[in-house]
Amino acid sequence: MAEYINLEFVRLHGELPATIGNMTSLRFLHLFGSGVEGGLPSSTGNRLNGSLPDSLRQLSELSHIDVSSNNLTGIITEVHFSKLSKLRLLDLSFNSFILNVSSDWVPPFQVEFLFLRSCRLGPSFPYWLKSQRAVEYLDFSNASILGPIPNWFWDLSGSMYHFNLSFNQLQGQLPNPLNVRAYAWIDLSSNIFEGSIPLPSFPLYQLALSNNEFSGPIPETIGEYLSYSSFLSLSGNQLSGSIPESVGLMFSIGVIDLSRNYLTGRIPSSIANSSTLQVLDLQNNNLSEEIPSSLGDLYNLRSLHLSNNKISGEIPLSFMSLLSLETLDLGNNSLTGKIPPWFGDRFPYLRILSLRSNRFSGELPSSLSKLSSLQVLDLAENDFNGSVPPTFGELQSMTQVQKRNRISVPYTVIAIRRSWWDAYMGYVDKTAERLSYLGHIVARRCRNNLKHN
Repeated sequence: MAEYINLEFVRLHGELPATIGNMTSLRFLHLFGSGVEGGLPSSTGNRLNGSLPDSLRQLSELSHIDVSSNNLTGIITEVHFSKLSKLRLLDLSFNSFILNVSSDWVPPFQVEFLFLRSCRLGPSFPYWLKSQRAVEYLDFSNASILGPIPNWFWDLSGSMYHFNLSFNQLQGQLPNPLNVRAYAWIDLSSNIFEGSIPLPSFPLYQLALSNNEFSGPIPETIGEYLSYSSFLSLSGNQLSGSIPESVGLMFSIGVIDLSRNYLTGRIPSSIANSSTLQVLDLQNNNLSEEIPSSLGDLYNLRSLHLSNNKISGEIPLSFMSLLSLETLDLGNNSLTGKIPPWFGDRFPYLRILSLRSNRFSGELPSSLSKLSSLQVLDLAENDFNGSVPPTFGELQSMTQVQKRNRISVPYTVIAIRRSWWDAYMGYVDKTAERLSYLGHIVARRCRNNLKHN
């Protein structure tokens, strides 16, 4: 009798049959529905519907259950798991399940991989998790959980490589230090946590605390705990004070997002030590002084967002070295000078350029027409003079008279292919989706290694 069923990516439709409970020797059940690894689940994979049959409990040899990313619904109870004592992996993510178990339920299994993303687990934090001493990968994101994280959770967290509790309504203050395993992936974003930013007990690989209500300064030594991290997001909080110099110690960082806070002072030049940095987002703060020329050393930088601050001075000459830039957003600051004539020759991949609402002056360089990848160009509300260079071609027909500029430029935006807002938000949404799903994919790869052991 079959021990292993793997029907990932085969475009199944319909319901799981109740007769699956007759396959009592089954150890691995994989019906993952996503058709594209690395993005959000698409419609090219499985799309099973209905609910999980109660007969699932008869599969006492099961060690792996993965029915994620389908259209499954219904209520999951203790009955479904009553005989599954050998379960090591449970993945019900990206369905619409409701988990309805008693408050004193103790599962018969000890899982290592527990993914219940988008299942309804709340409103209170699932007490049954307390018994799961073997969990190394946990995803309870978007699970309708309210209230504080119980203290006993932090006894478990020190053994986890990855835990994701994002997009719930968890509240209260986090312990400091945060009890974590070395080089773990931690995502507690989009909740209602408050208090100061906690430091981890060990170095982390990812720290996501965005969209909460944290306040106070960013810890001065944060970079020392994230020296091998790839991702840091503290955006959308109420953080104040300056950006600590220790960010320059994050030598492996790919994304730094400190946007939408109340940060003040200058951008630390030490950020340039993070040579692997691809996204730097500091928009919507109160940062001031000039852009440090050392940012030109970030040769891998693809997206730079400094808009809605109080930054002054000119665009650094060192930006000539940022050949990988796709997005450059410097809008709503106090920048001065002319648009450098080398702009059109140095950014072959630039898709979005916003210099709006500054104090730039002079004529528009004709070299801007060489930005062959450009989708959005926003130069509104500056002090330009002259006329639109004829080399702009189709851009010229999209211009409107703008009161502040002494030049015919768009009042809001010159758009080559689509509007500024659609293009920008499309980029942001895509980036957020990829980052949100990244932890799930990493854990899946670990799962694939596990199932051959």
